[in-house]
Amino acid sequence: MKDTAQHYGGISRFNHWIGALVVIAMLAVGLYFGGLPRGDEKSFLRGMHVSFGGLLFLFLIFRVFWRVFSKSPDPVEQPTPLKLITKVVHWVLLLCVLIMAVSGPWIVWTTGNGINVFDIFTIPSPIERMQELHSNLEVVHEYTAQVLLYTLILHVLAGLKHQFIDKDNLLSRMVKKLR
Repeated sequence: MKDTAQHYGGISRFNHWIGALVVIAMLAVGLYFGGLPRGDEKSFLRGMHVSFGGLLFLFLIFRVFWRVFSKSPDPVEQPTPLKLITKVVHWVLLLCVLIMAVSGPWIVWTTGNGINVFDIFTIPSPIERMQELHSNLEVVHEYTAQVLLYTLILHVLAGLKHQFIDKDNLLSRMVKKLR
């Protein structure tokens, strides 16, 4: 279940792939409804985005901290500049997920409202309405989403490069079957 020098363990693989699906879905929905005019569709999608975010908040935080505090497999052989870029891309991805997971709830709370999770339960707001902070957090959330999108694209392209150009079998570290 734990990471080794050659492969990611079951927890890391689960975190990676579920986290990837969650982040891509949240990012896609958020970027889509962000460009919509006010109306029923935007309200519905924002509600879904907030509900899923409220439901998955703890998972995303756990995913970030697991990666920060668990030992990763040894890096594959590649030129030093690419090793540095790899580290930076991974850290930027984790930082963006952390910023999104923290700023998202605070965007809702700074309106003075709780986070309604699918009309099942509400995570109450710990603060009163704070319009200036709300506006600033929306900007942070939006710019972080853009950075996350481009960094995610770079991450996927790098994985494809390793698989199909370098043929170094790097992806097998993240898809290795459990024994």
